[in-house]
Amino acid sequence: MRPALALVCCTLVLGLAAAHPPPRAGTRDLVRLQGHTGAVTPPSTATPLTLVALGVERPFAASDVRTFGFADVPPVEPPPGTRFVLQGPRDLLARYAAAGPEQTVTILAEHRPGSSDLFVLTLDLCPSR
Repeated sequence: MRPALALVCCTLVLGLAAAHPPPRAGTRDLVRLQGHTGAVTPPSTATPLTLVALGVERPFAASDVRTFGFADVPPVEPPPGTRFVLQGPRDLLARYAAAGPEQTVTILAEHRPGSSDLFVLTLDLCPSR
């Protein structure tokens, strides 16, 4: 009688597990932006963006934009004129806010499609001050 009860329980558990697909993780992309901040007139080869850091909106001329997706859907490059709000550690955002137009800024950030937020993972300034 016990083996039959165990078999029924296993069948029920397996049936319930098969009936519900595993929860889908939210889609996200990694975005790499490289360019110059504060450029009023970006070069013709740059993608003009607006980046907001610490509540201050600044133009950004992105000479290189790369998007790396983790979903089955191919990643979409941000269109010119897109406005992103940078989120992350305050010291990292302060480094971006202090960047001069002569410095090349490289940002690696996480982006969730449909959102205007970029979660900054790392930021590099060249030349560093």
